Amino acid sequence: MQIVFRFICALFFITLIYPLQSQGAEPFSVTAAMEKQEVFVGESFVFQVQVEGADSPERPDVSHVSDFQVEFIGGQQNSSSSITIVNGKRTKNVRHGYVYSYRLTPKRTGDLKIPPIEVAAGGKTARTRAVSIRALSPTEVKDFKFELSLSEDTCYVGQPVKLTGIWYIGRQVKDFAVNLQVLNDSRFNVADWDMPVDQKKKDRYLYVPLGGEKTIGIKEHRQLDGKTCIAVRFEKILIPVEPGTFTLPESTVSFLAVTGYRKPRASSAFDDFFDNFRQAVTKKFVIPSNTPEITVKPLPESGRPANFTGLVGEYRISAEASPTQVKVGDPITLTLRVEGSDYLKHVALPPLEKQSALAKNFKIPPEMASGTIKNRAKVFTQTVRAKTADVTEIPPIALPYFDADTGTYRAAKTNPIPLEVEAARVVTARDAEGATGASDQVQSELETLAQGIAYNYEDLSVLCDHSAGLAKWHRSPIWIAWLAGLPLIYAAAFLLITFRRRRLADPEVNQRRKAYAGLVKEIKKLDTSGPDAPKTVGTRVLETLRRYLAKKLSLPPGALTLNEIQAALRRHGVDEQVIEKTTEIFNICEAIQYGGIDSAGDAPASLIDRVLQLAKILDRSLP
Repeated sequence: MQIVFRFICALFFITLIYPLQSQGAEPFSVTAAMEKQEVFVGESFVFQVQVEGADSPERPDVSHVSDFQVEFIGGQQNSSSSITIVNGKRTKNVRHGYVYSYRLTPKRTGDLKIPPIEVAAGGKTARTRAVSIRALSPTEVKDFKFELSLSEDTCYVGQPVKLTGIWYIGRQVKDFAVNLQVLNDSRFNVADWDMPVDQKKKDRYLYVPLGGEKTIGIKEHRQLDGKTCIAVRFEKILIPVEPGTFTLPESTVSFLAVTGYRKPRASSAFDDFFDNFRQAVTKKFVIPSNTPEITVKPLPESGRPANFTGLVGEYRISAEASPTQVKVGDPITLTLRVEGSDYLKHVALPPLEKQSALAKNFKIPPEMASGTIKNRAKVFTQTVRAKTADVTEIPPIALPYFDADTGTYRAAKTNPIPLEVEAARVVTARDAEGATGASDQVQSELETLAQGIAYNYEDLSVLCDHSAGLAKWHRSPIWIAWLAGLPLIYAAAFLLITFRRRRLADPEVNQRRKAYAGLVKEIKKLDTSGPDAPKTVGTRVLETLRRYLAKKLSLPPGALTLNEIQAALRRHGVDEQVIEKTTEIFNICEAIQYGGIDSAGDAPASLIDRVLQLAKILDRSLP
């Protein structure tokens, strides 16, 4: 019997398991595939490297493809598996594959070649065959024109210059894309220009496909060959990085233009009804741009300030501080506004710690928040703290720049800001306890009940008949409440289970719900006594408040910065006054880390109370 059982098991293994093995090793090969065989210079097309026999090959090197601009689009697996059964025999077929996709744009006309591309995987290598593609020259087309212009024909290295592109459209088009060759020119850094958008005329704006991205363009009425036509205008910022005289490379616009109309083919008895409907006939066109020229001058070495950051143009800087009446170590918010140029994204301030007069009398954090552009100005904020009570002002802050009009280095400066700085007050134990100086007298009076023992006496008339029975149960309020309460209990249980399931489905909800209780628990554990209590309390309070806000705002639990917290609170619609209180607590805790509790102006116990009050407000304001 045991022999028969073993025979059946062996037969089962042979008939079911063994046939599922693959039919030998899969060959490794690569193939090149193209979207089209003929394109215009400046017109992009998709090129693929298709890998067979591997599902995780190394990304190939395509740097030797010199006749094309190459943009990597992405890669994805192209594997599959199947099982076939022939005459009872099972065969598992596994096909491993991967596809790399690129966007190629011809740089010149003629018969261009994409050379062999090598791919490696698992110690094996294979190459594609070289493939050819014909690149045609863009041609001028009646009723269309593409024009480029520069705001300056002479500038300095680092000076922003506005590049404007205008595409004139004389008849109906269906699709278009702009190939701006200067985007790939290493002689220039190219940046987006924030075109002002008129909210009342939103229908005039559109997205212009530009080098794999999109930029905002505006539709306008312009003249082309004496006729009014529609034009699309877009703008970019060019920042030259080297001197010389340069001719911008030719750019193109590719589009489908309507060349006529035709009636659809008749296919049913109802087609006569649609005789008035016509299909548009389109044709692909690619037109070239002009090639403007620009001369870029080098910046002079003589007279260049040590803290020059590369700003070229004309700039102004102003400063505000709040508060201006502080104690030593108190945080002062310094706000700096830079104006003067139409393009301000590249503007960066020299490190404030290198402003000698400022660094001498103030503590300055090494990092500054990136500026924001508001009302044609770039605004920077920084927290500084006076080191001594002798400080009377925030000194002028210099912003060096190169004046392109005069050809000299200059420096814009802020006006000094008067300050009143007091010495830090020593906090005593009595201050920490909150004593008022004179103990309050609490008086209370005793009340006497006039009735005495008789007040608690009641006669037999108060006794009631409490005999039970079915006749009385249906009139009993308790029995009626019990019967009516059963559906309510069932409904409550159903809601509780539903709520619990939803909460478990989203762990962050439970985390946010418990965040406040966790903060209170951690804060109340803090020891406010001892010589090191101020610094310990300030540090622990800051860590606990960060963890609480990370949970409530569903942010990563790392070291959140104050700027990140402020931005997240505003996204959740928290009142600005609450955000200011949060900022104040953070500043106090930082002041403790700088100079102890005297710098913060709050005793440990008082600081804990303020944090608990703030957390209660935040918990009501956040979901």
